[in-house]
Amino acid sequence: MKRQIDEVDRQLIARLQENARIPTAALAREVGLSRSAVQERLERLEKAEVIKGYTVQLGDVAKPVLLAEVLIQLEQKQSAGVVGALQKVPHCIRCLAVSGEYDLIAEVAANTPEELDGVLDRIGEMSGIKRTSSSIILSTKFDRR
Repeated sequence: MKRQIDEVDRQLIARLQENARIPTAALAREVGLSRSAVQERLERLEKAEVIKGYTVQLGDVAKPVLLAEVLIQLEQKQSAGVVGALQKVPHCIRCLAVSGEYDLIAEVAANTPEELDGVLDRIGEMSGIKRTSSSIILSTKFDRR
């Protein structure tokens, strides 16, 4: 039987999402448990793949200047080929399959408007793409990932 995630687990996860480098002792103080109890919970969450890894979040200085969302409408049965081609574009940092008028959303990062323009042209010219629509991200209002 799978153990459910309880409120303490949720608090630990939320705190780790804010700062993945927080010491276990500090986590323990925040949730009112011993360090060893918190370590056991984290190991259980990792083993159950609730926590799949710890990562570095880049500060504004290291982030690309421009981000764009590219809505992509595909020709019939071209998804695998287009996704494979997008994976080869270093500026394409994420690709999502979606429902509706468009089939994919590609998130693209660039340091200059010219660089972004070139990447958008490259995507638009890919075989299997019927049409694209792009929006430059101006700001992030919040991000719960």
